[in-house]
Amino acid sequence: MKTHILLIDTDKDELTFLLDALKLVPHDDGFKCSYANSGERAIEILQHLVPDLIFVDFKLPGMNGLQFLSEISNHPLLQNTKKYLYSMFINEMMSTAATELGASGSVKKTFKITGLSDELERIMRVSPEPAYAFSSIR
Repeated sequence: MKTHILLIDTDKDELTFLLDALKLVPHDDGFKCSYANSGERAIEILQHLVPDLIFVDFKLPGMNGLQFLSEISNHPLLQNTKKYLYSMFINEMMSTAATELGASGSVKKTFKITGLSDELERIMRVSPEPAYAFSSIR
């Protein structure tokens, strides 16, 4: 099953950059990406979608990335979704705050496609089992 990623960023070029980096990440089933340009829009999308990974920029119109993480921290369907603060402006305080709000970590934006693909590959390697499972009982 394809890994579904939600990117929340005001810069749509970041989606293209993320997609290009994902092309370099070995993954048997591939990836599917969705995009939101604000935290509010992402919350609307999350009413109909449970992604495997969420990358949220810190600088967003309206609510910032940390406020978004706070808003979704108790969402029952997102408990197994890995969430990452994804920003050029990551510092230790922001990273700690993101983790306290349920983020799996922080990823500093880079201008090097290989740097991002290496980080994405590391994240994929430590991804937990999907939030859903099928079983049969005899």
